[in-house]
Amino acid sequence: MTVTEPAAAIAETFDSLNPATGEVVGTHRIFTDAEVNETVQRGRKAAAWWAELGFADRGKILRGWRSALVRRSAALADLMHQENGKPHADAMIEIVLAADHLDWASKHARKVLGRRRVSSGMLMINQTASVEYQPLGVVGVIGPWNYPVFTPAGSIVYALAAGNAVVFKPSEYTPRHRSVAR
Repeated sequence: MTVTEPAAAIAETFDSLNPATGEVVGTHRIFTDAEVNETVQRGRKAAAWWAELGFADRGKILRGWRSALVRRSAALADLMHQENGKPHADAMIEIVLAADHLDWASKHARKVLGRRRVSSGMLMINQTASVEYQPLGVVGVIGPWNYPVFTPAGSIVYALAAGNAVVFKPSEYTPRHRSVAR
């Protein structure tokens, strides 16, 4: 006798196809609303910890991610070629640009976002004033299919450098990119 799971308990999936051949590159689960909400809740918890790290420690982690991205660039370029038909050379350019985002953000976040003194104006000449940007918490990023690494990398990297957690939703046409360079 075979026991089957109730229909509601079986996860829905979709296939990622190679646009040149129609071949299935991967099969992916479709997350439910409840799972997405749970992910955002976990992101809120992670955001508090991540923000507390400060610019220097976040920068070290981002530079580590950059190193991993560069080390795995050939595999990522191949995946980009399989999932959206991008030529390998174009994929490598996209990866280099994403690595550049990581490098710049890891080194300049404090200068751009950190506390700095500003003029208090003539009326408040005997006062001091400063500006400091605080993390927002969880930032949602939706990735496009045509530049699946470079475009979301900008939003993801700068949000992380600023101390936010990120929930990333890749395009359904390039869903495997989320897992390559972690």
